[in-house]
Amino acid sequence: MDGLLSRDIAGRLAGAAAAVDGVRTATVCSPEGAVLGSAGVEDPAREAALASFLALRAEALPVDGDLRGMGKQLAGSRFSHLAIAGERDETMLYALTGGACLSVQLAPGRGVTAAPQLAALVRRVAAMQSTARSS
Repeated sequence: MDGLLSRDIAGRLAGAAAAVDGVRTATVCSPEGAVLGSAGVEDPAREAALASFLALRAEALPVDGDLRGMGKQLAGSRFSHLAIAGERDETMLYALTGGACLSVQLAPGRGVTAAPQLAALVRRVAAMQSTARSS
């Protein structure tokens, strides 16, 4: 395996993430924006394209983003997760093994309660991947 999540694991991760209270949809995508797994998503290709774009920009912030002085504080860091809150919903994006990412859409105000469970799922998948690579 080249480090990218298998479609089986990605599908199970999307299903588990969608089962978290407050989560409306979940999409797992490759760094290039290909859908690896989804749950509850009307247009998975669109969600995957948006998620990969956001992950790419998040990864670039410490490299080329000024952020009004924040770029220096972020220098040398790596993207692990981000949250975007709006009036109608929230989006949380988590970096996964091999550059893949998990994107979830939540009901407004649910990110705070869902974040610990989603982070635990991401850690579990990372542990599975590192165990599979060392075997």
